[in-house]
Amino acid sequence: MTWQPAWLAAALAATEATTPAVLVTVAEAKGSTPREAGAKMLVRVDDIVGSIGGGQLELLAIDAARRLMGEPVARRMLTQHALGPDIGQCCGGAVRLLLEPLSGADRGWLEAWRRCSNQGRPVTLTTHEDGRKIWTAELPIRKASRVEDQEGGWRVIEMVRRSARPVWLYGAGHVGRALATVLAELDFDLTWLDSRPQGFPAAIPAGLRTVVEPRLAETVADAPPACLYLVMTHSHQLDLELCDRVLKRGDAAFLGLIGSATKKARFVSGLKALGHGPLALERLVCPIGLAQIPGKQPMAIAVSAAAQLLTLSQAAGGAGEIGAMRGAG
Repeated sequence: MTWQPAWLAAALAATEATTPAVLVTVAEAKGSTPREAGAKMLVRVDDIVGSIGGGQLELLAIDAARRLMGEPVARRMLTQHALGPDIGQCCGGAVRLLLEPLSGADRGWLEAWRRCSNQGRPVTLTTHEDGRKIWTAELPIRKASRVEDQEGGWRVIEMVRRSARPVWLYGAGHVGRALATVLAELDFDLTWLDSRPQGFPAAIPAGLRTVVEPRLAETVADAPPACLYLVMTHSHQLDLELCDRVLKRGDAAFLGLIGSATKKARFVSGLKALGHGPLALERLVCPIGLAQIPGKQPMAIAVSAAAQLLTLSQAAGGAGEIGAMRGAG
C-alpha cells in the first residue's frame, strides 16, 4: 500500500463510484494567504475532504464547486480572489483556485499522481484549460504550483513529490489510538503496528496502514530509512526490544518512547546491557511530546507528540535531528 493524502483517496473513491465531486486546488498564492500554493480540497455533495484554509474563501470555493456539479456539461474553472478587497479576509494576499469536476476519466491521472508522489524524484503536472494533463520529469518548479497565462488559455503547473515523512507507530492502546487519529490528519505516511489481532479499534482512520504481527520487534527491519518511530506497546519488554532494534539500525530520524524520566533511566540501563553506547542512547527520546504542552490524557499526549514530530526539520536530515528534541539529554 502506497501513501496517499486524504483528498487523493477520496478523489479516487469518487471516480470509482462515479459520485459527484470537484477537486479544488490553490493554483497560485501571492502574499499572505490561508494556505500555500498546491493545497487541495475535494468537495462532494454533502461534505469536503481537505482544506484550502477555511473562512470565506473556502465557503466560496465550496459553493462554486457544488454549482459546477449541477451543470449539465462538466467544465473546469480558474477563479481569482483578492482576499482583502474581494471577500473581506484580513490575510491581504491573493489566490487563484482551480476547480475540476471529476469523473471516471480522471482516474488515470489521479493514479499517476499517487505513483509519482511515492517516488523520490519530483515531477511536474501541467493542467491546460482544455483539460489536457501532461506529465514531465523536468526539474521541479520553485513553488508547489503556479499559473501561466497564454494566448491559447491558462495552464496550471504543479510539482508532485512525496511530502509525507514515514512514521511507524507501535501500539494500539489508548494513546496509540489518539495518536493515529491525529497523525492521520497530517502529512505523515503512517504505519500502525500491534502484536494483538484484536488490538486495533473497529474504525481505522483513513490514509494509514495497519500491521498485526505476533513477532512485532522483527518488523523494525522492514521500516523505511529515516523513519520516525513511536513506541508505546502494552509490554515494557517489547518496548525495550523495539528500541534495541531501532537503535541497532542506526538510521532512525526519531525514536520516541512513551513514559517518564524514570522509565527512560531504566531503558537506558537495559539498552546499555544490550551493548549500546552513549551516542546511541542519546537518540532515545523519553518522555515524548513538547514540554510546553502538559497533560496526561491520551489526546493531550497525542497532540503533544504530533507537535513534536512537526517541529522536526522537513529536510529529512536523519538520526542527527533527534538530539535537539525534548528528553534526548
